[in-house]
Amino acid sequence: MFVQIKKRWEGDRKSEYATHSDFRTIFIEHVQRLYLLALLLTGDHPTAQRCFVAAFALCTEGSCVFKDWATSWSRRSVIKNAIRMTSPAPSLESRPDLIRNHNELNFVSSSLLKSLQELPPFDRFVFVISVLERYSDRECSALLSCVVTDILPARIRAMQQLSMIDESKPSTYSTRGPHNIDADWLECGWECSNHQT
Repeated sequence: MFVQIKKRWEGDRKSEYATHSDFRTIFIEHVQRLYLLALLLTGDHPTAQRCFVAAFALCTEGSCVFKDWATSWSRRSVIKNAIRMTSPAPSLESRPDLIRNHNELNFVSSSLLKSLQELPPFDRFVFVISVLERYSDRECSALLSCVVTDILPARIRAMQQLSMIDESKPSTYSTRGPHNIDADWLECGWECSNHQT
């Protein structure tokens, strides 16, 4: 009797976890978002493609992830693989990231996104992870293997550089001049906005 109850309980628990098929569905349905995330982080198509494939492999190789968390786990896997492939570090923040072929980014029509590709690697990773993906500074620093105090300056640098979009580039964004950056908002980050809602 006890053995039957235990087997039934284990069967029910297994059904709560995401399967290879679940992850395959996620990577098909969210292919554009996951690939764009890989491209924004890595800076070029060949590395983004390898990152995307490696993230899928990581998710499907026996990951014990609840089904409800499978989509966010897929994005996290893309981020972790991009970090592993490019090794962004705070010490490289002043060195510009050289994109091998700017024509590769033609499908990204926004000058804001092109400017994001031109950020130094560490600043770009911080911006994408903490602002676009809404990870906390602690989570961001844990993923990037740096101290929490490295995150805020990198986010501010990224926001300042992104606000200085070249006026000669066509854009759907306002090009009347640099946007003012509110350092208090950047320091507080998403946590303040989440507490207000």
